[in-house]
Amino acid sequence: MTRLAYPDARILVLDDNPVNVELLSCLLEDNGYRRVEGETDPRRLARRLAQDRPDLLLLDIRMPHLDGFGVLARLREEWAELAPPVIVLTAQTDKDTRFRALSLGARDFLPKPFDQFEVLQRIHNVLEVHFLLQQRSSRARLLEDLVEQRTAELHRLSLADPVTERPNRRALLESLQRRLGGRERILVYFIALEGMDDIARLHGYGVADALNRALGERLGGCLDPAGIEFGVWSSTEWLVLEPAPADPERLARRARGLIEQLTRAFEIEHLLLHLAVRVGVSHSGFEHDSAERLVRLASLALPADNNRWQLYQPALEERLHALNRYRQALRHATDNDELFLVYQPKVDLSCGRITGAEALLRWVNPELGFISPADFIPIAEASGDILRLGDWVIDAAIGQLELWRDQRLVAPDFRVAVNVATLQLMQPGFAEALIHRLRRSRLPRGALEIEVTESGLMQDVELALSQLRLLAAEGIDIAIDDFGTGYSSLAYLKSLPVSVLKIDRAFVNDLDTDAQGHQLAKTVVHLARNLGCTTVAEGVERAEHITLLKEMGCLMVQGYWYSPPLRPEAFIDYYLRHQAGLAD
Repeated sequence: MTRLAYPDARILVLDDNPVNVELLSCLLEDNGYRRVEGETDPRRLARRLAQDRPDLLLLDIRMPHLDGFGVLARLREEWAELAPPVIVLTAQTDKDTRFRALSLGARDFLPKPFDQFEVLQRIHNVLEVHFLLQQRSSRARLLEDLVEQRTAELHRLSLADPVTERPNRRALLESLQRRLGGRERILVYFIALEGMDDIARLHGYGVADALNRALGERLGGCLDPAGIEFGVWSSTEWLVLEPAPADPERLARRARGLIEQLTRAFEIEHLLLHLAVRVGVSHSGFEHDSAERLVRLASLALPADNNRWQLYQPALEERLHALNRYRQALRHATDNDELFLVYQPKVDLSCGRITGAEALLRWVNPELGFISPADFIPIAEASGDILRLGDWVIDAAIGQLELWRDQRLVAPDFRVAVNVATLQLMQPGFAEALIHRLRRSRLPRGALEIEVTESGLMQDVELALSQLRLLAAEGIDIAIDDFGTGYSSLAYLKSLPVSVLKIDRAFVNDLDTDAQGHQLAKTVVHLARNLGCTTVAEGVERAEHITLLKEMGCLMVQGYWYSPPLRPEAFIDYYLRHQAGLAD
């Protein structure tokens, strides 16, 4: 006989004949089954199943009130896959009876009269399959639960920034879209942090991560949690969502408060770290509102200056469309001969002679008209087109100076300065390519000067140093443009082969009215003298500027007091008249 494997299986015998119930119950109990029950009324089956569902139902076919086929049909309808397995008890062994029972879900048959060994084996077989399926089903449910838990955890993680554990971009967009769908009026504050990348490069990404966590804690401490959400948009940008106030002054206070909080020093690992902040604000209520659009409008409203905030206005988007048109048109500007150079004289203060000029790029498009360099130069730098434009400027300046020298229109020591963008300077072969151009030209050594910004030098000091040393060895003077407005280190400045420091117009403009600006300009002149550099003051527009710059010992000036930037023909006319006037 088959060894008993499931002694605790719950078995219910349903037969209207008590003798059959007693017979089967005794048989099963005598062979080790400990949980056998009997029932003679099929109408009570539903209640019994609800109380304690058996692992096996032994079911008689011929019963009053509800026969076995009716029971099987109800089990399928009401319990479906949760119904217990059924072995049919029947003296009817004809084909139709068997087929009908099987079609209603019966697993097996026990023919009457019962054979003990056959009964036990068939019950064992059905229970074995039942518990195997139950075990697999349990494992499947466990796996489903684990997958569901893991999916929920992954979803939670997908909505959180890994460093700060604050909501990330996806979570913020989903929340904003839900709130917009609920017709809630929302303010979006787009916070751009300036200086985070520099801190990461200087102190390491661990410090930058700690700073981001501290930033999140500070925001959490200053923002009322009622209805306000904030989180990380990118490594240098955060987003704050707030119910829109009816009072515009409250909006302004919030924006100013964010700037005040985030510009206070952070103490991270014994370092005092400072960030500059720009805040752009948008609010729901515009046509075609969506979460992404509101965030875009807030980012569009970011002011140009640090530690300022600005509310989105439709004119800002119009401006963006204009810049996009410039971007498209700029790709074809050189091919369509839309670019040209203008030249602004540089005057030696000691003798009043024009000794050179700065070449400046200008652009006039047939459809868009004159486009300011303040608009198209940043576009060219961002797109990489500045490399192509920079090459064009150098070639055009070299060609123009060759022409003037060939025609003997300028003095032998006359030089032209061209601006070199940071991206140009950071090209490893830039210096060699420029030297090669000059050697192929008809210009003598020292006829071309390049101007670079101090912020550009600081991007990669070692690369800049190697490039500038090559150029200086070729007799090319190096000027630092807009000196004093960037972040250059005096230690690096001492090692760079710089020959000219240009005093930014921001210091020159109020030279005669602002004591601090006057002192800064004086400091630059003194520094240049100690470094053996020439100083050139930009933006000279009044006689008072000339007097004060002479007193300081500034050597060269350029600005509208003498002349605006001029087309080549107009420049030469001015140059010749100016030089002739000195001779008189």
